[in-house]
Amino acid sequence: MAYLDPVFGRELGGYKPRPILVVSDDKINQSTSLVVVVPGTSTARGAFPNIVAVQPSSGNGLIAVTHFQCHQIRAIEQARLMGRNMGRLSPMDLTRIEKGMAHCLGLPSPE
Repeated sequence: MAYLDPVFGRELGGYKPRPILVVSDDKINQSTSLVVVVPGTSTARGAFPNIVAVQPSSGNGLIAVTHFQCHQIRAIEQARLMGRNMGRLSPMDLTRIEKGMAHCLGLPSPE
């Protein structure tokens, strides 16, 4: 979870903690005060390849279906993070998010 505000325009925020997925490498996270994240929301706005819905599970710690917004990848200060991680995504969910990020970045889709 992280606070993403202040934001501008259509960036995901809302002055409340949001679920995030940290996608940056641990070595980078440990050597800088930044992490690269994909923010999530409980609000669905249609089916697009850049939005990945993840069902809650005991392994990922989510409490509701979370729609990860792969088009809103961003670096944030680690000070925005709220405590320790909630859990880990399944390999299948992580692959789906990787495909969503690749789509947004114009990269070949991971297999």
